[in-house]
Amino acid sequence: MVGKYTSFGKMLSPSIFSKALQTFDKATIVIVSVCWGGAILVMLFALYTLSLSVEAKKAAIEAASKEPTLPVFVARAPSEKEMEPIVTRLQKRFPDITFDLMKDRSVSVGARGGDFFRVWLTVLSYIDTISPQYRWKIKTFCVGGKCSSSFPMQAILKAEKISFSIKSGS
Repeated sequence: MVGKYTSFGKMLSPSIFSKALQTFDKATIVIVSVCWGGAILVMLFALYTLSLSVEAKKAAIEAASKEPTLPVFVARAPSEKEMEPIVTRLQKRFPDITFDLMKDRSVSVGARGGDFFRVWLTVLSYIDTISPQYRWKIKTFCVGGKCSSSFPMQAILKAEKISFSIKSGS
């Protein structure tokens, strides 16, 4: 073991180092020096780039932490239990208009004669404002001769119950 270290120590001795430098000619020394200098410059540039990317990541994390958490809009179809009180309330308030809760939980609003046209339009406007947690979409809207004979004015409205939820944090 000791023999290995002594031969290694001889290789690093100043006398052998100076002999090695004397055997190299000046052109070889210039080429080696330029290569080492280039390698050092590339390493310094890489370290500088790395420090920039670390600073950018810190800035991005800080900006994301300052960003407010916004609520997410959630729309779902209401249950039949939720729709029945609305239909009952409408029927009591507007007895001349016919309200039906359909299988897909949409509401049919119909009037049997032209005398009820203004009331029917008022009902459609009222339904839109009856409950702020519902958004109504018109599936069918029919007035006049193209409607069924029993209802010359009919609209089928589909409700969506809207709510907001906060997205769980990152």
